[in-house]
Amino acid sequence: MSAQDKKQTEIQKLLHFLQITDVSEFAFLDKLSKDEIHQLRLKIIDVSQFTQTDIWKRLTGVAKFFPNYMNAKISETVMGPLIAANMSYYMPVKDAISIMGYMSTQFLATVAEHMTPENARDLINQIPMAILKKVTTELVQSKKFMTAAGFVDVSDVPRLVELSKIIYKEEDLIRISTFVENKQYIAKIVEGFSDDRMDKIITIAYQHDMQQEVISVFSHLSNKEMQRVLKIVSQLPINLKTTVLKDFEERIK
Repeated sequence: MSAQDKKQTEIQKLLHFLQITDVSEFAFLDKLSKDEIHQLRLKIIDVSQFTQTDIWKRLTGVAKFFPNYMNAKISETVMGPLIAANMSYYMPVKDAISIMGYMSTQFLATVAEHMTPENARDLINQIPMAILKKVTTELVQSKKFMTAAGFVDVSDVPRLVELSKIIYKEEDLIRISTFVENKQYIAKIVEGFSDDRMDKIITIAYQHDMQQEVISVFSHLSNKEMQRVLKIVSQLPINLKTTVLKDFEERIK
């Protein structure tokens, strides 16, 4: 992934968090580097969610006096997803996972929207796959692709491969990938796809004008896998095949 592509991904994440729809108003962000935008985004999240205060630590300290099923009930009916998300950073992973087991999938998906994955790497990688699959399904059905993508960048590859199996629409996979910075992770997932699914991904990407995202991921494939992709492309309808090969030649060295 080029430095420019990485920067654009960071800009998209920041604008999404700020709920900005008119991108032109924030064209000045192009003057910043990818790392500067990343730092700005995390700083804004810290300030907006009071991460720099000790309020979440204190609330977590109180929570330890309640059984986890009660903490789950209080979170879902009284505190809400923002508070639950911030408390998860300061809670023992074992307790956080136990509490999740008592929460509804819809609430957990909303909590995920308020989480900063960089602050919860250990927790995210220990959440039982059964829970993670339900939350991922909920996020995809709600078209919360940005939220799902945030978890990809901090998750272990084997878990991502497993999750990809329950995302049945190729378009959804591509849209999640758009917001993922680590395209190498996506490439490793793609390597496990069948020829038929690769064919569908390429075709759908071009149908929805998302081919640049797919090409960006394919640029991280091994030579062996790239040869497999080229074989798949060779069997596409002639007009599409010609377009794909031309794009590959321009973007993939």
